[in-house]
Amino acid sequence: MSGLPVETLRYYDREGFFGDLPRDTGGRRRFTADALGLLDVLLRLRRTGMPVEQVKEFAEQIRAGDKQRAGRLALLRAHRERVAMDLAQLEADLELIDWKIAAYQAAEDGNDPPPRDAAVRN
Repeated sequence: MSGLPVETLRYYDREGFFGDLPRDTGGRRRFTADALGLLDVLLRLRRTGMPVEQVKEFAEQIRAGDKQRAGRLALLRAHRERVAMDLAQLEADLELIDWKIAAYQAAEDGNDPPPRDAAVRN
């Protein structure tokens, strides 16, 4: 369901990200709807660059309940700020790539390159 390799799920389970997952009679992990929801959030945090240690801390705070809500909020706010800065940098980099493509295409077509936006740097 998650699209993840079994080894990845085992790692997350061994590291305690989900707490105690129930198992079937064959010893296979049974992911509840809550565990799958948590997995989705954890994967998104990792995909956006949150270090594993902070993801684990976030998961522990979720299992601790409402008394750790402020800690989760602080972690997410700090991570959001980093992601927003990364996104802004990627957008600036994409602008340069787009200009380079347009310049090379113009050269291929025998035309002058388009003017560079003042914000785009080499």
